[in-house]
Amino acid sequence: MPGIYDEPELYEAACAYRDVPGEVDALLRWSGRHRHPDSGPPRSVLELAAGPAEHSRELARRGLDATTLDLSAAMCARVRDLAAADNARLTVIQADMRDFSLGRQFDLAITMLNSLCHLLTLDDLLQHLASVARHLAPGSLYITELAHPADFFAAERRTSSEWSSEVDGGTVRVRWGGGTDEIDPVTQITREHVTVTYHKRGGSLRTVSDVVPNRFWTATELTAAIRLAGGFAVVQLRGLRRRHLGGGGGRLADDPGAAPRRSGRGRRGRAQLILPG
Repeated sequence: MPGIYDEPELYEAACAYRDVPGEVDALLRWSGRHRHPDSGPPRSVLELAAGPAEHSRELARRGLDATTLDLSAAMCARVRDLAAADNARLTVIQADMRDFSLGRQFDLAITMLNSLCHLLTLDDLLQHLASVARHLAPGSLYITELAHPADFFAAERRTSSEWSSEVDGGTVRVRWGGGTDEIDPVTQITREHVTVTYHKRGGSLRTVSDVVPNRFWTATELTAAIRLAGGFAVVQLRGLRRRHLGGGGGRLADDPGAAPRRSGRGRRGRAQLILPG
């Protein structure tokens, strides 16, 4: 039975609330702010666990040499079709984000939409960080977008687990976690029940249901793992304001109150952790 990551069109519709051009603006601002001052603007980007690769496709449209990596064959095929239709120069790699070898380095790496949640163990996370570090040029930056801890530890979630959006004249309704899906306090894994229903303009109706394991990583765990893996220095831990659109929706926006967590030194890679709120 196909799961949500085997249905790229439905997954793409479920995430259609995002302002991808605005988020790419923010990614490029942060890159200019935190990459080594001698490095210049980024010329190449690697997006990990990219799914439909909205962000790397937008970066390719802006002239960057973009590569997207995902484990799902269906997602990779969808990205190739979308890039061809858009006449975008994009390299698509089907590989595991924990262990990959591309034979080159990049100026910027990104992992969006809390995709680090698919790394369920510390060994998975360390292997991933080591692989990313090998693929980053000196002075480059790795930006990861993470779930906000308030969605796990606060009395009330800051984001909704159910939302609907208008997509190309049709309607998509999503339930992603929430309800009786509770985090295991020992493993920090939630088995999230997912249902996406897409009612297209013209009458066709499709629904996919899945159960997706999701690991919550605290900021303390992530910064410790980064130090343990080596190859990075944490330059920023940011909590961001979001315009709430449901399901963790909205757009990434700079938070003037965010302060540097720890300054990076030298010419090794730099990591920035983004906690949308």
